[in-house]
Amino acid sequence: MINDRLMRLAAGGCFARALAAAARLDLAGVLAGGFLSHGELADRTGSHPEVLLRLLQTLALAGVLERDEHGRFGLAASCAALRGDHPRSVRNLCILLAETYDDAFAALPETVRTGESGFRQVFGSSLYEHLEREPEAGRVFDAAMAELARPVAAELADRHDFSAVCRVIDVGGGDGTLLAGLLARHPQLEGICVDRPSVCQRAVSPLARLLFHPADIFAAVPAGGDRYLLKNVLHDWPPEDCLRLLTAVRTAMRGGDRAARLLVLEPMIEAESDGPHALFQLVLCETGTRGFTEPELRKLLDRAGFEVLARDQLPSGHHLLECAPAPTADRPTDHATHHLTDQLPGSTT
Repeated sequence: MINDRLMRLAAGGCFARALAAAARLDLAGVLAGGFLSHGELADRTGSHPEVLLRLLQTLALAGVLERDEHGRFGLAASCAALRGDHPRSVRNLCILLAETYDDAFAALPETVRTGESGFRQVFGSSLYEHLEREPEAGRVFDAAMAELARPVAAELADRHDFSAVCRVIDVGGGDGTLLAGLLARHPQLEGICVDRPSVCQRAVSPLARLLFHPADIFAAVPAGGDRYLLKNVLHDWPPEDCLRLLTAVRTAMRGGDRAARLLVLEPMIEAESDGPHALFQLVLCETGTRGFTEPELRKLLDRAGFEVLARDQLPSGHHLLECAPAPTADRPTDHATHHLTDQLPGSTT
């Protein structure tokens, strides 16, 4: 007899792709008004009726859709976040995970064997180089990162004291969603979002107080901020790149005339259940990238010349470390880089 549990795991890619197809077709949005037959859904989405029926049945089996007494399809209440207009929408995140990221996992056996990036094996480039070449992939990625940032912005606005802060600089801040959330809650703030030129070009500022600054964040970031943010940035890069980025931030902080602070927000690798997230980093990011435990992140910050002043944990699970340049932080960067891989796990040297 076939092992049903193993078959469901093996067929997981089918369900993931079905979910991405539903998100692409905006089935959740079409179903916002209630149950519809597969023929009606085919008409409204421009789909092949027979194939769409099989897609809908697959999604119903997965619990994304449900059927009424007339056999019509509706969106399960638990999956309302598949709608693009949902306040906690994950529509674009589902597309990113089930398409681009899933494609990279085709090289998982090679990553397991060698430790090298699966994404580079499949696409012939890094993730961010791929996003530069493929505008649609870049658009979906930006939107997915915005979906991840919205709830964190609300949590950070509640948990950190911004009352005496005037300017916040978000380094690697994508389309500015995190900053926009903070500025909406704290009217005295102005924000600068620093990211790749192509990201800044695609972004549209929702507030006059939010500006975009295109830059190579590994080389230099703007001075003059009261708070610098690094959210979900460090775990995407190998230690030597993290050190270059943090050095650029520390230089900017020392170049200002304020007592600036760096806020690092990172999910940590702490439990067995964090294994899949760590595996994603190994496959999708550059070779040598690893997720962090909190002691490892603190060690990295120390090597970059920061001291941790305070620690918090947000409801999202992100660890929040408030940092300042250490009094003895003016260390030669080359010396720090030389010793960094001796002190952090995952070194390939």
